[in-house]
Amino acid sequence: MSPTPSTDVSSKDASSSTETASDSSAPVTSGDSQKMVVTAAQAKRLNQSVKGMIISVAATIAVVIPVLLLNPPSNENTYQNRVDVPMTAQQVVEDLDFKAASPTLPEGWYPNFARWNAGGTAGVPHWEVGYVTPNDGFIWMRQTAKANPTWIAQVTENAQVSGQRTVDGQVWEMRETEKETTYVAEGLNGYTVTLSGPASLEDLDTLARAVQDSLSS
Repeated sequence: MSPTPSTDVSSKDASSSTETASDSSAPVTSGDSQKMVVTAAQAKRLNQSVKGMIISVAATIAVVIPVLLLNPPSNENTYQNRVDVPMTAQQVVEDLDFKAASPTLPEGWYPNFARWNAGGTAGVPHWEVGYVTPNDGFIWMRQTAKANPTWIAQVTENAQVSGQRTVDGQVWEMRETEKETTYVAEGLNGYTVTLSGPASLEDLDTLARAVQDSLSS
């Protein structure tokens, strides 16, 4: 009888046990995502970055806000700053003994500034008012008792005499540049008056007439 081959059961079992033990030692992964662990040094750097960003934003706001306050957005009312010319002129009369012209003008005209100019470097003190015309033109009225040729040349931008304009018997000298026309009246009730601006001759005539009436009353 041939010998029956023997099966090494114990060897297989040992091998199977070894494989099972090896499998059980492998890392087990779960369905949850792994969480990143931040070290103390990394956390400190992150906090410093956030603080730096906050400081930068705060510094930018601190710079921008004053600029916005000093330069408010323009609107229609900004260019229609109507002033009380008669009241301001009365103050000039009382404080300086100077008969400041306060012309009465038709509907549609309005003044956007009125002030006493002490003369500055020119040394010629004068009363001045800015008038916006109904056609969106502009005329700058100046009145002084101490005019001289240099001052007249300055306020007329060195324009040459181009002619004359007579308004209700009062002769006004005309000087013109490419941008504006100026009326100059000397000896108007003891004053020299200039009317300058990008406006029509009709509007200049209207203001000249109103100034004459104001100073003669």
